[in-house]
Amino acid sequence: MANNGTGSSSRFVAIAAVIGVCIVAALFAASVWQENTKQSRLNEAESSLLTASFIADAQTEAATATVVLNQYVVTGDEALIPEIQTRTAAAVQALSAGIAEAGSDEGNFLVQGSSAVEALSGIIALRQVGDVQAAAAGLEDLSPACSALVRELDGFVASERAAAAASMSSADSANTIASWLAISAGSLTAVTALAAVVFVVGSLRRRSTVGAPSTN
Repeated sequence: MANNGTGSSSRFVAIAAVIGVCIVAALFAASVWQENTKQSRLNEAESSLLTASFIADAQTEAATATVVLNQYVVTGDEALIPEIQTRTAAAVQALSAGIAEAGSDEGNFLVQGSSAVEALSGIIALRQVGDVQAAAAGLEDLSPACSALVRELDGFVASERAAAAASMSSADSANTIASWLAISAGSLTAVTALAAVVFVVGSLRRRSTVGAPSTN
């Protein structure tokens, strides 16, 4: 009868141990999944911030190029042309990098930027031949399109920064969940191991008691 009781206890402990191991494995797997989710969200946030940074740099360079272009139209100083060209090239490069990082150009920014650069080159050409009035008119005609592009880019930068903030928040949540899952798994592992030790020690004591010679 005692053997049957010991056997039943052993089976119960074995089943409990298997269940415990499965739960621990599930908790660790979920923790790893949350860690991967966290890293994915961090990567998304980094990409969004990088995109916003590139676009902001493009806007800064374009704004500077526009200021210098205005000066050139007014003064006709040929020494200003290299700076206009350098600033414009930097703006195009930064805009292209931002769009590449974003992975798409839903706002059609590259086409709009190319059109602005083409118009800017035409204004420079008109001023170089001394047609100040036509160059000034071209600059005035270009202004609305540039202002509209700036507003669209401002909105794009804002949306990318908002996306980065959302991704960071999601990463923080995933990190918190991963930490709790890891703690739970570790605690359950410790409890399971302790229970196993207690059972083994108890079994050894029972066997020792059963096998001991009677004092009677």
